[in-house]
Amino acid sequence: MKQKLNLSELKSDKSLVKSKKRYFVGDAWLNDISDKINIKGEKVYLANFNDGARTKVHYHQGGQILVVTKGKGTLVIYKKSDIKKDTTKIKKLSQTSLEEGDVAYIPKDTLHWHGALKEKNLVHIAFNIFTEKAKEAQTIWYDSDFTSYAKKIK
Repeated sequence: MKQKLNLSELKSDKSLVKSKKRYFVGDAWLNDISDKINIKGEKVYLANFNDGARTKVHYHQGGQILVVTKGKGTLVIYKKSDIKKDTTKIKKLSQTSLEEGDVAYIPKDTLHWHGALKEKNLVHIAFNIFTEKAKEAQTIWYDSDFTSYAKKIK
């Protein structure tokens, strides 16, 4: 079991990226750090967003912590309203700039997206916290126009 790794050694995990591609806009890649060094109790990812790439709108059933290691980006938080089965109206509550050294906490069940600024890159480590019952928290993903609505991705 490996106890240590160097982030500079991590490259895109092609199978992980392929399985999650539909949850990103633009050129983004991931690597599952928790799998590499056998972390228990949370999922930990290295995420790299190139030239304005970002996540789609989503929330986590457990909280999430982002630690920015390089670049410049944005975190946008939304409020849901007029919720119907798989679709909801959304309204932007806040927009926070992200840059190297920043740490952002996103509470569980908070609708959001994060990614790089246009013509910039962003690299962060994401800690996806397990639920209170020590189970891996699910991430619920949405297709969205990023301004007025979000529809669950099935």
